[in-house]
Amino acid sequence: MNDLQQSIQQQLSELDSELDVVAVERPGSEALRIFIDHPEGVDLARCEQVTRHLSHLLTDYSLEVSSPGPKYGRKSTNSNPEESPQ
Repeated sequence: MNDLQQSIQQQLSELDSELDVVAVERPGSEALRIFIDHPEGVDLARCEQVTRHLSHLLTDYSLEVSSPGPKYGRKSTNSNPEESPQ
């Protein structure tokens, strides 16, 4: 985890201790993409809440906050070997 991601994680922990910064991408010098996860899921309202909490970053970056989606999604822990096709 790089310094910027650690800083964002720390700031979001103040907002909600269960928020997890999965990844931070810099698609350009003035843009940040932040992928977040939460045990209760990530919806538009949670993304808006995070964006408002990190609004001070808007002076230096354009900001995108998103759920992890398939790119950074968590691996399922509900594997059941009995459900394997035969």
